[in-house]
Amino acid sequence: MRSTTINRFADRPLYRQLSEVLEARLIERARPGDRLPSEAELSGQFGVNRLTVRRALHELAQRGIIETVHGRGSFVARQPVRYRLSATRDASFTRGMRELGHPVRIEVLGAETTRCRRLRTELHTAGEVLTTTTLRHVDGQPWSVSVTSIALDRFPGIAQQWSGSTSLFDFLWQTFGVRMRRAYRSFSAVLADLAEAQHLGLRTGAPVLEMRGLNVDQHGAPVAVVRHRFRGDRVELTVDLA
Repeated sequence: MRSTTINRFADRPLYRQLSEVLEARLIERARPGDRLPSEAELSGQFGVNRLTVRRALHELAQRGIIETVHGRGSFVARQPVRYRLSATRDASFTRGMRELGHPVRIEVLGAETTRCRRLRTELHTAGEVLTTTTLRHVDGQPWSVSVTSIALDRFPGIAQQWSGSTSLFDFLWQTFGVRMRRAYRSFSAVLADLAEAQHLGLRTGAPVLEMRGLNVDQHGAPVAVVRHRFRGDRVELTVDLA
């Protein structure tokens, strides 16, 4: 077991010792989602200043052991949820998560129609495109900000019938007989803007994992352009190459 005391005469800085002590205690006693004592409480408990506590917590957060929510405090980090991607599987995020036992809640952040040339080109349409932005919660925690774009001329009435708060896959299958699958996905690391950071419980400019792609129907025709920005500490992507 690691030492659970702070040695002021050790070669290592106090904040590093404190982070090791806290990590050992969390491993032994805590569960994912448990709240840590406040900076003031930890400062008094270990006899160090709050700057030392703050640096120790920052180090634990950088390593994914804890997560800090502005205005709420620090919590033991939850294990990332594995998200499996395969060209042979249906493009249904909600169904896939629920099959693994992870409840999903979708919150609509906004919807608009656009004539964006890039979207119209990718969707093979000359008409308007419906773009819906949603916040996805998995296991009760914010997981991703997602943007979905669909051609209105191919799916008449979808703007009135589909709110964005239910599975698009299920809606298109039940209403139009369209079964979506993934055509391609690309990945990159980006920085969260102010709105995304607030929705995901991150600081502005925090790195997030962006996934872009195109969903097609059972005949290969374009259906939806998608963009997801995930909290990197809450998702583990697995891509089937077979």
